[in-house]
Amino acid sequence: MIKVGIEFTTLDAESHLNVAQDLQRFIVEDEYAIGTIVQKLQEKKMVVLDVSNEKNMPDLTTVLEAFDEDEVEYKLFKVKNNDWDLCELSDLNLDRNSEWLLALMGIAIVGYLGCSFFEIFAIYDLYSIKYEHNGIFAAIGATVTAFIPLVGSVFAYLGATELWHWGTYITLFLYFWYYLPIIGFLFYLMGMTLGILYKERWYDFWYPKFKR
Repeated sequence: MIKVGIEFTTLDAESHLNVAQDLQRFIVEDEYAIGTIVQKLQEKKMVVLDVSNEKNMPDLTTVLEAFDEDEVEYKLFKVKNNDWDLCELSDLNLDRNSEWLLALMGIAIVGYLGCSFFEIFAIYDLYSIKYEHNGIFAAIGATVTAFIPLVGSVFAYLGATELWHWGTYITLFLYFWYYLPIIGFLFYLMGMTLGILYKERWYDFWYPKFKR
C-alpha cells in the first residue's frame, strides 16, 4: 500500500457524509470512523488514504472519476522526502492492467492470425479433395472458414488428419494451442467482472471492520 493524501477545496455540507463513506474504504492504518472523516472534511484538512492496486482492494481511480463527474474539487498528495507533495492521479501508478495480461493478449492475437493463415491450406484441401469444390470457390471458402474462431481450427484439423495423415496430438496442438491464452484472458475478464459486481462484499469479507 502507498499513502495518498486528499484535500477537498469546495465541498458542500450535504456531501460530507457520502464522501466520508467513499474514503472510509481506503483508510486502514489511520482513524477510519465516519465522524472523524466528516470532521476533517468540514475543517478542510487532509485525509490520509491507504491505496493499493491489488484486486481485492477498492479502486481509487473509480472513486475519483465519480468525484470528477460530480464536479467535486480536490487535491492529491503523495509522500516525497518525508513530506507531502502535490501530485496527479497518473503519478500514483495505480494501473491494474498487468504486463502479463498485455503479453497474454498479444500472444492470443498473433497466434490467432498466424494459425488462421496456415489453416487455409488444410481447409482448402478438405474442400477441394473431400468435397470436390475446386478452384476459386474452395480458396475463398477456405480463407473465410480459417478466420472463423474454432470453426477454422476444427476444419483444419479434419483436413490435416484425414488427408495429410498427421498425428492427432500434433495437429491438436498446432491448430488449437492459441486458444489457451484466449481462455486465460476470458477467465480474467470473468474475475474482473465479478470483482466489479461484488466489490463491496469482497472487500467486506477481507476487511469486516470497515463495513459500510
